[in-house]
Amino acid sequence: MENSRTVNNSETARKHAQDHFSAIAQQYAKARISYPTELYEFLCASCSKHDLAWDCATGSGQAAIGLAQFYSRVVATDISEQLLALAPLHPRISYRAAPAEESGFDSNSVDLITVAQALHWFDLDRFWVEVKRVLKAEGVLAYWGYLWPVVSPNVDRVLGEFRAVIADSWPERSSILHKGYSAVKTPLNEIRCPILEASAEWLLDDYLNHLRSWSATRYYRDKTGDDVVARFRAAFSHAWEGGCLQVRWPLLLKAYRKT
Repeated sequence: MENSRTVNNSETARKHAQDHFSAIAQQYAKARISYPTELYEFLCASCSKHDLAWDCATGSGQAAIGLAQFYSRVVATDISEQLLALAPLHPRISYRAAPAEESGFDSNSVDLITVAQALHWFDLDRFWVEVKRVLKAEGVLAYWGYLWPVVSPNVDRVLGEFRAVIADSWPERSSILHKGYSAVKTPLNEIRCPILEASAEWLLDDYLNHLRSWSATRYYRDKTGDDVVARFRAAFSHAWEGGCLQVRWPLLLKAYRKT
């Protein structure tokens, strides 16, 4: 299979979905985290077939690359053509612009659907209909997210002060993620998930770039003109002990099976 990027139903994508990241696509792609191999191993073990995985709202392709290790074919969709253009090419991955609620897949064709750090943006009533339509019998839906990076008590304290400044700038639907998906009612049968976390070895500038990629950071600057990351740089620098530090994100992982 050739590497591919195509546009599919992008006008519908723009019309029906919330796009918070096209305007900062380069910054977003640079600062997004990768996910542990154990996550993809769990997802692979949960599926009886590994022909086709749909990575929904792939962004710049972080999860799609992980899935390509285990699935014959991965189709990765997103509403942002700007982000898709930055996703790494891979012989088993096809990228195309499409909204989560109108994927363009044939019915009963997908073995695994994944949604990484994006479920809170969807029209969930319509997305569940699409999930049930495209999943094969015994197919699996998995979605996950993460909240605040964990580094050290001193860095995490400064992050708490930073978060307080931008607290009113989060898009409304971010609260679904911030509450740990506790209010999400998924119309499939839940699968027990392992406890996992993502991690990275980062310099301070990597960490600050990650904070800049948050939607609330962008909207706070749009609203006030204040670069809040620059304002907090000295405090983070004082708390940052060493050059390269481990940054951790506990994952909020949920998985379900269509029976």
